[in-house]
Amino acid sequence: MQKLCLFLCCLPLAHAAHVTILRDEYGVPHIFAQDAAGAAFGSGYAQAEDRLEEMLKNYRRAEGTMAEAFGPEFFRDDWRQRVWRHRQVSEQHYRELSPRSREMIEAFQAGVRQYMHEHPERVPAWAPKLEPWQLVALGRYIIWGWPEGEAGGKLLHAGIQPDPIAYHGSNEMLLAPSRTAMHAPIAIVDPHLSWYGPFRFYEMRIYGGGLAFSGACIVGLPFPVLGHSRYASIAMTTGGPDTSDVYEEELKDGKYKFRGEWRPLVTRQEKIGVKVGGKIDWKDVTIESTVHGPIVAHKNGKSYSVAIPYADEVRLMDESWAMATAHNLSEMKKALAMLQFMAQNIMVGTVDGDIFYVRNGRVPVRPKGCDPSLVLPGASGACEWQGIHPFEDLVQVANPPQGYMQNCNASPYAMTRNPPEDSPLLPEKYAEHPYIYNEKRTPPHQRAAMVLDLLDAAQDVTPEQAIGIAFSPQVWHAELWKERIGKAAIESQFASMLASWDRRSALDSRPALAFYLFKTSFDGAAKRAVDPPPDLTDGQIRAALAKAEARLKSDFAPDAVFGTLFRVGRQGGEHTWPVSGGSLTDAGMATPRAVSFDKSGQEMIGRGGQTSTQIVILTKPPQSYMVIPLGESDRADSPHFDDQAEKLFSKSRAKSTYFLNREELEKHVTAREELEFTGLPK
Repeated sequence: MQKLCLFLCCLPLAHAAHVTILRDEYGVPHIFAQDAAGAAFGSGYAQAEDRLEEMLKNYRRAEGTMAEAFGPEFFRDDWRQRVWRHRQVSEQHYRELSPRSREMIEAFQAGVRQYMHEHPERVPAWAPKLEPWQLVALGRYIIWGWPEGEAGGKLLHAGIQPDPIAYHGSNEMLLAPSRTAMHAPIAIVDPHLSWYGPFRFYEMRIYGGGLAFSGACIVGLPFPVLGHSRYASIAMTTGGPDTSDVYEEELKDGKYKFRGEWRPLVTRQEKIGVKVGGKIDWKDVTIESTVHGPIVAHKNGKSYSVAIPYADEVRLMDESWAMATAHNLSEMKKALAMLQFMAQNIMVGTVDGDIFYVRNGRVPVRPKGCDPSLVLPGASGACEWQGIHPFEDLVQVANPPQGYMQNCNASPYAMTRNPPEDSPLLPEKYAEHPYIYNEKRTPPHQRAAMVLDLLDAAQDVTPEQAIGIAFSPQVWHAELWKERIGKAAIESQFASMLASWDRRSALDSRPALAFYLFKTSFDGAAKRAVDPPPDLTDGQIRAALAKAEARLKSDFAPDAVFGTLFRVGRQGGEHTWPVSGGSLTDAGMATPRAVSFDKSGQEMIGRGGQTSTQIVILTKPPQSYMVIPLGESDRADSPHFDDQAEKLFSKSRAKSTYFLNREELEKHVTAREELEFTGLPK
């Protein structure tokens, strides 16, 4: 179907470009253009076609105008975004972005506008006016949960309950060429977030000029960063240096005390609209700040401000572009040195054979004697930042001798087995500035420990085996429970079934269901315990076995299996499907494959966890496989509403991305769109 871009037709244009969007059998767009701006235009059009409302909500979320459209339940969140000045900073500093980034942003929004022009019936009445700075504000909004979460932990030390911040967790793994069958690095990129709301990833392949990338992006941004280019893979997980601080302030009569003098508070007035019925109620709010940052709480005569080193930063798009187009590890490090991304464990693999890790973040230099893990004194001025640590100061390692790395939200110390005493991954190396490492020699938790076992044993790994690791339903230390059950000396068919279990929570496993029922039949700490508590008695085990057996017989059919209870499917969809693995915190069962569940009727339905799992073999060019948990389109009438949940995710499968393989892709094309991007005004 031919579509002619009609907007801006009366203005002088920089260029015109042909853009092709090919959709594969899962509706994933593969966007081809002559240059990066044309590719960004196609990205905007494709995202609007699939998830227009979510994109527009993301812009409202970032600028703090959700309550204006959707009601008072969003007021507090809107207030927070006004506190952090996402809109104000993005508008004021938009021109500081590189010309390349501005061109990409404006071309992307041109694609969105084109789709909205062609399909006005799909544009919601509450749609905000599109402005280029919104993408900068969205980038800030995305990264803010991490430093805001750090600050929230410090407010707890002052007895203040912070606003809730969504849980962030992920898996990332790298195997060196020495460990793989293809003698090329293999990367597993596996972020874990909610499957609904602002952080739900959009899958795409995008090609134009110097940009060739396969991966996942937040809806409303023009190209992915998590995934891989023709040269490198990029993965991120939560965890990193300490980047943000809370200061206790002394206030009096509109002033705050600082270094022996009283300074006037900096005040801003904001109006937040709240939709009530059919009208907008405008609420005036005053935001006060000190030299450290905005005041977010008051208690017992004290006030608390938050200092975030990203407060005036707007160059996330610049860094993202540099990372997506880096040709080698040296260029990737140069891109990362811009320090625009939040505190993260970042892993990079390259087609040159390198595997690299950095504990990334924009880290303030704190004076000696100031512990940033606690609330700092604001009035004395003794704990003022003294600059930002350069990239070279951060925890990092390239090509460790073990030939693999994992960081599933674990301490750097636990990323490999037995790091040598000269390893840069040891906390002792950062004794002068411990907040850079921001961890201890902490053993890996359940999910990370299982991954560590799998990688340490891995040799001659094939793509199929890497996919198996990414979706592994192996339950950590289930063998200890099996041994303990055996020692309880009970003879029953139910106990025998557990004794023969392979310790995998596979969707077709009846013993896995039985083990879940057994664990949740305990009272107290044993229910959630990963290992059998030492004080657990044989009598307690027998009682839990009997209770679980009775539940299995009374609540489930004779052929019920793990996937009978644990399912995946989209909210509002007509069907759910069985799934393997998951993070079952109520039973102390966690597998490398992370899925979180909510109870819905008689089923446990996946609501978060793996959001865009990618397996990348860094040959020249890379080969890759990918899956998202639900489907590409938000439209319930689309065949791609929940098709990946049914055909791939529920079956622990990932599909080929056909990266840089147009000939093979053409065999799988189910829809083709041809666009003309008539360029941006000169």
